[in-house]
Amino acid sequence: MERSPANAGRKLKNNTRVRTYLVKPLNPAHHSHFHPLLGVTELVAFDLETTGLRPKLEEITQVAAIRMGGMRMEAEDSFTSYVNPGKPIPKRIQKLTRVRDQHVANAPSPAEAVQMLSDFAGQATFFGHDVYRFDFKFIEKHVNKEPGQSRTVRFIDTMDIFEMLWPDFSRLRNSLDDIAERLTAGLSSIRRHDALGDAILLANVFQRIQNHPELERLCSLVPVHETLMPTLSPIAKRGALLNDHSFPMGAIPRKAYV
Repeated sequence: MERSPANAGRKLKNNTRVRTYLVKPLNPAHHSHFHPLLGVTELVAFDLETTGLRPKLEEITQVAAIRMGGMRMEAEDSFTSYVNPGKPIPKRIQKLTRVRDQHVANAPSPAEAVQMLSDFAGQATFFGHDVYRFDFKFIEKHVNKEPGQSRTVRFIDTMDIFEMLWPDFSRLRNSLDDIAERLTAGLSSIRRHDALGDAILLANVFQRIQNHPELERLCSLVPVHETLMPTLSPIAKRGALLNDHSFPMGAIPRKAYV
């Protein structure tokens, strides 16, 4: 969700969708150095929509993620779900995000949605906009920190990247739109303030970063953070062992999220 779709795919239970979007791949002749220098082999661009900006008082209403790997943009691996925040969505937020109370009425709870995101990401590194200050503050409320219930994951925040790239960059003033405009990464068909639309935009931002002329200097300076996410559910662990990241979200039993 900002501090300020293309064709839908198969609808699964609990208002969850797995969607396929065509994101232009990198030039196959271009050898990306971004992942190896940061020790990253796979990333998941993700975004949340919420009922407001204060993590202690507000809740998640929508989550989406797109998997990216290695030298090419993996455009066939994505998921999105509405999330029931357990409270009415303010009218101004409904207008901004287009997520209505009726959309989330039968959707997964925030804890279930966070488990779904963890399962979808697997061992990938997360990539998002201002996620250190915002998205992960919402997520951490729904992570059981008891031994065996959580795992350590890594994430890269756009804010760290662009502070290195642009001397005039401000964490307080620069939105995802501003960043996309600077990198000419915007897509006219993308719906903004929509979790999946913003995740697609983030995937395109990442693509532009890989082609940046100061990439190697950037990789030596940008930190990779760590945080906790729920441990993988049994079916997600099975998929990881098989190196299969396309397991159907609808196949994960609802009780696994409780």
